[in-house]
Amino acid sequence: MPTRKFDVRDPALAALGADASAACGARLARVAGTHALLLDGMSMPIPVVAGVARWTRLMPDPDEAGWVGPLRADADMLPFGDESFCAVLVRFLARADVAIEPLAAELARTLAPHGVLLVTDLHPRSLWRAGTSPGRWERALRRAGLDVVPASRCGAPWPRAHGVAGVPHWLVHGMGGAWVIEAHRRASAAIPLRSAATGRRAVEQTGTLVPGARRQCA
Repeated sequence: MPTRKFDVRDPALAALGADASAACGARLARVAGTHALLLDGMSMPIPVVAGVARWTRLMPDPDEAGWVGPLRADADMLPFGDESFCAVLVRFLARADVAIEPLAAELARTLAPHGVLLVTDLHPRSLWRAGTSPGRWERALRRAGLDVVPASRCGAPWPRAHGVAGVPHWLVHGMGGAWVIEAHRRASAAIPLRSAATGRRAVEQTGTLVPGARRQCA
């Protein structure tokens, strides 16, 4: 089956991203905290959430494995302290060739006990013909010690510039072009935390360091 070209300038894709972000925003409204993390595979507006004073946004490095943004980070180790974020949002990483298992473990480690973790991406079994199976993320997040709400569909089932406007709810629920997974810490989970600092450092790019990040020594 041919794969639809993933072009962020495509109005239909932008509409789908907006619909998925709206679905995430409704769930983030319950968050209580000040700092949040966004891993963004498709640059879109940062969610506005009451009570969250600062979002730290990292994007896949186009030149090498890792993350770039206000700081640079290794692909398999996020340079933040344990339990740093009240909310973690992962958007559209299908094309970033990210290793899901180690990333899920790091996301679980940085999530605060009262926090919420959301993952959204294109659904591979839709007319978009691209994306990642939500089951892979569900299994990885459970292995990382999180309670997972099974994926729900959202967004237009096929590419259209107007998104879900005018599409019946039942059709979006059953065949939506994107999915959203919600996860929380288990009350009795023993999520591995870092017992000591590692040799890796976050390289600050702009502004004040984000929670738990460490300056690189000369």
